[in-house]
Amino acid sequence: MRIATRRETAMIQKLHKHHDGLALVIDRATLAAHGIDEETPVEVAFSGTTMIVTASIDLERKALFERALASTHDRFGLTLQKLAE
Repeated sequence: MRIATRRETAMIQKLHKHHDGLALVIDRATLAAHGIDEETPVEVAFSGTTMIVTASIDLERKALFERALASTHDRFGLTLQKLAE
């Protein structure tokens, strides 16, 4: 049994027939509450019997984060490694 945290919204949905496949239908209010609309690209990942649907990360934002992470690692990598040990 999985319990949703405050930052999560858990729901049970059935898949619906759509052409020659299946579709997961999520109501607009739930999508809007999470900043997702019909133009938002989503990523679907599977891990065992778990299906994870996440809004795709903006590539520019991801690159900015990776640069900041690399900078932090360059400046504080040894200190962080010592703290981890």
